Amino acid sequence: MIITIDDYISWRKSTKCINLKYIAGDTAVLSISKNGVDAQAMYINSILTEYSIEPGCWFTVETLGYKTEIEENINLGSIIIAPENWRPTPLQN
Repeated sequence: MIITIDDYISWRKSTKCINLKYIAGDTAVLSISKNGVDAQAMYINSILTEYSIEPGCWFTVETLGYKTEIEENINLGSIIIAPENWRPTPLQN
């Protein structure tokens, strides 16, 4: 899969484990939220080349440059895609 600025993996979650593997191109950022409230982000590139996302975790992948090539299985299991402008939002006190 080629990820570009316009063609990225939007927020979604799966009932199965999702595996991502960096192949080539620019660094990508993988953001994960286990609860839809808190999120963590990490870079996927030639240093961190593979990452597994646990079932039920929300995630998104975006390139930080022109394009990133990854190998993925994001359509595995039952997929829920978040509404277009959704993102994890911390609870307000």
